[in-house]
Amino acid sequence: MEEELISVKTNEGGRIASMKALRKAIKDKRVLVFVDLEGTQLSHEMIEIGAYTAFLDDNLRIRKRDKGFYTYVKATHPIGRIVEKMTGITEKTLKTKGISFPAAMTLFQKYLKKNGKNCIFVTFGNFDLKIIEASVYCSGDASKEFARHIHKNYLDFSTFLATYIRDDNNNPYSLTNYLKVFGVPFEGQAHDAKVDALNLMDLYEAFLDHPDIVQREYEKTLCLTRHLPKPIAAVLRKLNDGEAVTPIIWENAIKDSLQ
Repeated sequence: MEEELISVKTNEGGRIASMKALRKAIKDKRVLVFVDLEGTQLSHEMIEIGAYTAFLDDNLRIRKRDKGFYTYVKATHPIGRIVEKMTGITEKTLKTKGISFPAAMTLFQKYLKKNGKNCIFVTFGNFDLKIIEASVYCSGDASKEFARHIHKNYLDFSTFLATYIRDDNNNPYSLTNYLKVFGVPFEGQAHDAKVDALNLMDLYEAFLDHPDIVQREYEKTLCLTRHLPKPIAAVLRKLNDGEAVTPIIWENAIKDSLQ
């Protein structure tokens, strides 16, 4: 598969968020592969894979991306009714359009080319890794080396975002709802691997485009953090409500917590 690059416009006038935490999370790499997988209901074998490769500038912004990778993958166990309904993928789909898991991984490695050795695989959640592990287990002739390479070089962007942004019950959002936080519409039909991978890449860009939203949401999330000492929690609530906190207020918060 030939790599076709598309120039991506950047917002030169906006603030560029080059967070130390993100730089550390992607191990200061300059190539990200946004990946989404769909798996069977019970055996969790891969039935679909979608991915996009993005090339970053020094500020971790996406400067170029390719047209992506996509294929159906045959499983050795049934898909399951729930997954069929959710994804629209049927046994007939895999029989007529699917390829074996080893063949899919070979194609995926060819798609990655040399970038596969120096990239971070970005997923939303860690279930995609379980799908790869299950597929390797169910396919005796599949290479374990590539699976281990992905496992060692991946970023669960859901977990990363949950550090800063959570809902009112202190739970992480879904991919769709994280996009809503940033005012970005979900493109396409959910539970389509290539669509979800594209939306995951959009979410990464939105995170960098809107440091003001990240800061605002992080302030709310800190107030929802459980098991904080009472005086710290009390002061955080006041700060989040826009109140000024003086040394006297801090001392009183400590006194109140000791009563």
